[in-house]
Amino acid sequence: MFAIISPIKIIVLVCQAYATLALLIVLALFLYKPEISAGVLLRVVLGGAGALEIFLLVSAHFFWRKLWAKFPILNEFLFPDLNGNWKMKIYWSQNGAEGIVDAKASIKQNLVSLSMEVSSTGSDSETIVVKTSKDSVSGRPVIFYFYRVIPKNIGGEPSLPYEGASTLKLFTEESEILRGNYFTNRDTKGHFELTR
Repeated sequence: MFAIISPIKIIVLVCQAYATLALLIVLALFLYKPEISAGVLLRVVLGGAGALEIFLLVSAHFFWRKLWAKFPILNEFLFPDLNGNWKMKIYWSQNGAEGIVDAKASIKQNLVSLSMEVSSTGSDSETIVVKTSKDSVSGRPVIFYFYRVIPKNIGGEPSLPYEGASTLKLFTEESEILRGNYFTNRDTKGHFELTR
């Protein structure tokens, strides 16, 4: 995916905080017990780094949703929690023909990544790349979504997989709706609409 919060910013902030904390702990140990060995100090610093790494991994994948639920302002301030199953309508057109396909989308999100899988009667799709952002004018959450469609070979001629791209914006006025236009390298284009 991309990142809900820039991983580089997270890494820099955590490294700065940990370096400051480790320095204070080492200074306190050294002042309290001047005869303490460098090996003990090194074990304290590296042990703390290992514990911090485990804490960050668990937090990024599990605890962040509880934090978002407890402080809903994070949905506005950072990026909303879009995890879950969505009903999807695909409005398509190709060479003058058009139609609507019902599908199901499953969005999987954690603090640093987001992916979406879509399943319909005729095909499945998987995420290639996702980039999330906020609209510079409205502040509305936006997903730039690149995907691969794998047609289901149900009778007829087998179709080859193909790629597409879409820009989806989150609308929360009536209910939660993700919608936006898409196009594919098979000369199809149209509109996606996802509702929770």
